[in-house]
Amino acid sequence: MTTPNLSASSLDLRPLHCFVHVVEAGSFSRAASTLSVGQPVLSRLIRRLEEDLQVQLLHRNGRGVRPTEAGERLLEHARSILRGVAQAQADLAARRAAPLGTITIAVPPLLGNALLVDLVRRLKAQYPLVSIRVREAFAAEALEWLAAGTLDIAVLFNPPRLSTLVVEPVLDDQIHLVGTPESLDRPHGTPLPMKMLEHLPLVVSPAPHRLRGLIESAAHEAGVRLKVEVEVTGIHTILELVRARIGFTVLPSVLLQGDIREQRLAAWPIVDPIIATRLHVATSMQRPQTLAVKVALKAIAKILAHHHPAARQRG
Repeated sequence: MTTPNLSASSLDLRPLHCFVHVVEAGSFSRAASTLSVGQPVLSRLIRRLEEDLQVQLLHRNGRGVRPTEAGERLLEHARSILRGVAQAQADLAARRAAPLGTITIAVPPLLGNALLVDLVRRLKAQYPLVSIRVREAFAAEALEWLAAGTLDIAVLFNPPRLSTLVVEPVLDDQIHLVGTPESLDRPHGTPLPMKMLEHLPLVVSPAPHRLRGLIESAAHEAGVRLKVEVEVTGIHTILELVRARIGFTVLPSVLLQGDIREQRLAAWPIVDPIIATRLHVATSMQRPQTLAVKVALKAIAKILAHHHPAARQRG
């Protein structure tokens, strides 16, 4: 049996780094775009890794790629190796009191518009050795990534209590009815009793989405039967339908700032009962917080407090 041509002294981490990106992207083309390298270069690196290890790592088909059984095992090892290298870099940077490294952050859809531009600007100005990778995701997917060790920070609404997570509240918010300006005969920002939703056409996420559960529970408490006309899984599509005057939706106010500022949408806080929601930042206890992650967590809290004074910052 031939011994694989791979040893600690000759190990090149670039093929491992590229392999992880290809598996996570599900295709060579998407990974090449993310890494800003040519697809042929990426293919050669993965082929070299397969040749050195003498195993097939990927199943290739017209729709993309997926890891073989050997590829799944290597993926676990590669992530562990790359995390160890990143941790070593961060530890050395901490000795110089200079945050260093790449932070991977997941944010809910729409929140990125309100947070990420300022976050990137702030970190680039104050900590030039820190870079950011962003994933847009709902809570369930972000929690999976935290558990898998592929994510540093998740920004989540009302996450579940899990012993493996460190969760800190950063913002108290309230669910609003959302429509176009002039769609209701009341000024933007005026409290709206839940009972007034009974005859309004709603465009909302289907059950068991957590936000749908919140609004259904509040409606039941108020004795209101909601008039759901369209169910859509994507928030971007929901808001397109609202802008087209198909109906109204319900969302936390922190997600609406851009549309409200541009007067594309208006929002009314729902009362009787108030539907409270809380925004958190979560990190995994199984993944040590680097200095770069710590400064990013502080920056996120400051940005949200500055741009969303209507929603109360947690102290």
